[in-house]
Amino acid sequence: MGSIDQIPTPPPERALYSRVSPAQAAADAIPILIEDTYHLFHLTTPPFTRHHPPRLRSCWWRLRSRNLVDWERDPQPIIKPRESPSAQDADGVWTGAAVLGPDGNMNIFHTGYNLSQSGKQVILRARAQDRHGSKFQPGCEIQFNGEGRSKLEDIDFRDPFVFFHESEAQYWMLVASRLANGPFWSRGCVALLKSTDLETWTFAPQPLYAPNDMFCPECPELFTLPNGKWYLVYSRFQAPNAGTVYRFADSPYGPFRIPRDGSHGRLDGRRWYAAKSCPKAADRSKRIFFGWIGDYVEDEAKWLWGGDFGIPREVYADDKGYLRITTVPEVDQLFEGTSKPGLISGSTGELSLSSAGSTSTAFPGLGIAETEDLLLRFDIQQCDAHSFGVLLQVNDTEKGHRLKFTPSGENTYTVTLLTDVAALDDFWADQYDLHLPRPVDGYELVRHDGVNLAGGVALFLRESILECFCGGRSISFRLPGSAGLTVITADTEEGRVVRSRRLGWFVEDGEIELSNVSLRYGGLLSRTGYAV
Repeated sequence: MGSIDQIPTPPPERALYSRVSPAQAAADAIPILIEDTYHLFHLTTPPFTRHHPPRLRSCWWRLRSRNLVDWERDPQPIIKPRESPSAQDADGVWTGAAVLGPDGNMNIFHTGYNLSQSGKQVILRARAQDRHGSKFQPGCEIQFNGEGRSKLEDIDFRDPFVFFHESEAQYWMLVASRLANGPFWSRGCVALLKSTDLETWTFAPQPLYAPNDMFCPECPELFTLPNGKWYLVYSRFQAPNAGTVYRFADSPYGPFRIPRDGSHGRLDGRRWYAAKSCPKAADRSKRIFFGWIGDYVEDEAKWLWGGDFGIPREVYADDKGYLRITTVPEVDQLFEGTSKPGLISGSTGELSLSSAGSTSTAFPGLGIAETEDLLLRFDIQQCDAHSFGVLLQVNDTEKGHRLKFTPSGENTYTVTLLTDVAALDDFWADQYDLHLPRPVDGYELVRHDGVNLAGGVALFLRESILECFCGGRSISFRLPGSAGLTVITADTEEGRVVRSRRLGWFVEDGEIELSNVSLRYGGLLSRTGYAV
């Protein structure tokens, strides 16, 4: 996997969307739309940190955009941890929300974290003197009434999400927490507080959501769409179905049900995390989501908290009320006029692959596109194969990752991202001395069932970051290698050359015909934003 220490420094004139700098990771998103401007607040780690507690001594930075393509970053953090060891946020300014107050000015509610107080978490409020939040006063702890706090554990009380509930004419605050009593591993809940003025908050008698199936629901948010349904979105760091998930209901009070959408309510996999949203400026029936894809360090074989922001994503509800996710159309502007026809056979955008009774692979030459950000698109014209898909970072031994499409019904597929080689049972590992690592993600990194691919597949490769969009689902992951380049190394003992190829195809037992195949490159790094 790509190491954060290996990320190259970008040219000084390039503004970064993905992260503040190569040495600092971006984390939890806090977006808000003010008129036609997207304000994307987010957490950022201290430079060159990896683990708790130093990496989580985070601060808030902000990006702004009117088109989701061109971004402007503030020159300094909006909110930073205070220097006093006794300050409530001395060890981290954590996730929260931005909201307009009764006076029309922007307010920020965020979590304060202090290790000297046994890691106590409190909710702080910072105020601005204008609508767009030019400058914020230091945060003060919120005041609340009611007995709800006594029903929760002492430590976990974080990630406030605040919005104005129009039909009740008051503000709601959702807080990620844990019940004080119950089975230890499944006490996670979303607490609810209400206020008319953002000054004093009253606990609801019971948590808004307590499903008895997770440790803590991080970064919750609640919104409604024109279909009248309410959507509770939060992130789970504990399996099963880790990552950003959603539940839906006919009322803002629930009960919030698990979607039968083939993904168990997951919007992606566990590596696209802490995603939050705001309305889309031009279409309030849709929302724009932002989430991060974690860093990985090779020398420790560990995933880290924070990483690079994924491409902004457009989310909407289908006719069953299920959420569907796709890339924002604006991102295509970054790839205009940069086609690479060498990936396909012929000039018509058609590709045929076949293999009877076996699995065949093909690796087209990428040329200059080998070192660029890539956008691969294709439609499935006909599939009479057991499976087919895209090979990613595969060497001559065919060790690498596979994005696999397996027919599962009429016009539907199971889409999976598979890692290198599945680990062996202990008996076989001992017999052949092949003790393969057992990563926390497992062999199937991400899986979506019942996916209709009539709208085609779009696959983005940004150096080591993969983001795939198909049938209203998305798959994100950080692949091996920091630059995503073809690597050629000489094996002097065996007298052979091992090549790592960035992109290819495979087909298993059958024939596949693809149409509208195109590969475009260079866009994401050639414009402001999306650089790594």
